[in-house]
Amino acid sequence: MKGLMKYILLLFSCAALSVSAEDDFGGNISVELSKKLSKKIDISLEEEVRLTQNMSHFDRLASTLGADFKLIKKHLKGGVAYSALLYNEMNYCLLNHRAIATLTGSTYAGNFEFSLRARYQATFQDESYGNSYKVNPKQIVRGKASVEYEFPQIKLYPYISAEAYYEVAKKDCNRVKYAVGAKKKIDRHNSVSAGFLFDDKLKSNIYYVQIGYNYKF
Repeated sequence: MKGLMKYILLLFSCAALSVSAEDDFGGNISVELSKKLSKKIDISLEEEVRLTQNMSHFDRLASTLGADFKLIKKHLKGGVAYSALLYNEMNYCLLNHRAIATLTGSTYAGNFEFSLRARYQATFQDESYGNSYKVNPKQIVRGKASVEYEFPQIKLYPYISAEAYYEVAKKDCNRVKYAVGAKKKIDRHNSVSAGFLFDDKLKSNIYYVQIGYNYKF
């Protein structure tokens, strides 16, 4: 656990040194509960808080209920999820709804796991405050490639990933996320994770420190 805390502090230090005056620095903090219903079906509930403006502003609360289905053991799985997204705007809170479908393929080489994930999401945006959207719902297709390594004796799983966003209405790929971090299994029920994410947007860049906790029933 002391090693994990040192790792988190190192991530904060690197993020603080790399953020320029034009960019932003934030944090993602998440707690997830998951349950295996059968050999092929898992369900999960996740709460995530997102902070921006150099960790001083509560930006978004995301509540996600999802289910994963194993299609081919260890190699292919699908998933569906619903997210309620509460945004903290200047004078009000804005609630959006998101439907998600995913397909993930994985392969293994020694202690390495290589995976590709395709995700479709449709976000239904609240227009009750006078905001007008040319497209509602906003549809995004996301493609993510990741590599994870397992240290079996200490149950540590470092990873790197890159994810591209394609906006269907604009027919444009205008956002890429890069992440590096590690997951640590404490016991059969508890695990924690820490990482650093670079969100490369069209108009601005955001650097995030990510901290997560997962409990499996």
